[in-house]
Amino acid sequence: MQRSISYDTFTFLLTEILPIIILICFILGLIGFIGNIFTFLQPNLRWNNCCIYMLCSSIVDIIHLTINILPSYLRDKYSFFGLPWNSSFLPQLSINLLLLSIIDGYACTCALTSWAHRLNQLKMVPRLILMMICISGIFSIYSPILGNDQPASCGYGEQNIYGILNIFFNGILQPIVILIFVLLTYRNIRQSRQRVGGMVKSGVNRFRNQFIVMIITQVLITAIFSLQWMIVQTYVLFNLRRVKTLDDLLLMAILFALSNKIYPFNNVKLFYFSILTSKSYRQTFVKGLKKIFSRQWVH
Repeated sequence: MQRSISYDTFTFLLTEILPIIILICFILGLIGFIGNIFTFLQPNLRWNNCCIYMLCSSIVDIIHLTINILPSYLRDKYSFFGLPWNSSFLPQLSINLLLLSIIDGYACTCALTSWAHRLNQLKMVPRLILMMICISGIFSIYSPILGNDQPASCGYGEQNIYGILNIFFNGILQPIVILIFVLLTYRNIRQSRQRVGGMVKSGVNRFRNQFIVMIITQVLITAIFSLQWMIVQTYVLFNLRRVKTLDDLLLMAILFALSNKIYPFNNVKLFYFSILTSKSYRQTFVKGLKKIFSRQWVH
């Protein structure tokens, strides 16, 4: 009796709950993308290095949500499966572009004579973006080699190798690099405040610090999403062959499915956490909306 209840729960989750989560994820992602495009292209933000990186990350997010996440919602109707390389490359590129924003924030806090401060130059933006595209492509090359176009629950041909590489690149390496630059940025900010006697500078520095706080929040939330995914993936990978009962297998499948469907919210959060954590972002967004409504009112 317990087995049938567990299986019914799994079926209900798979057919009713997960598709709703996917649809909500895509809708929120689309709204957030429109909000990011509208805000980051405002005159006072469009030439800011950090905003350029986050705008590019948002563009990659909506591409990923459109060609990988939305088709999984329509899979039963159209029998369409995404490409493993796209599923690995695009999320990794999005996080790497967000990583560039925290690197830019770190460079802002470095001394003017530091080599890192040169990364703030506008001419470095396309070079760094191209470098991240290449790095993401190289780190994702294992996916089409070891993966296939079957659903995640069916696994991959070389499941253990694929799982270990996936966990390492997406669940360990990226969060570690993110946390390193967050700590370096925090250290530089503290040292800078100590040098000026604890006084808070106005103008450019205040604007910069608001965006640094926003970026740090974004990358920390990214690390949290990645770590929860890594923990579940690791648990499933190393315990799948030890399963002895159907209940254990179904529980593992439920955890695996939920983790994979929650992880794409990594590609949704940018707009919403920017609104919550950055006064400059909120003011720019509201000011842009007022301009649009005032023009419509005049016409």
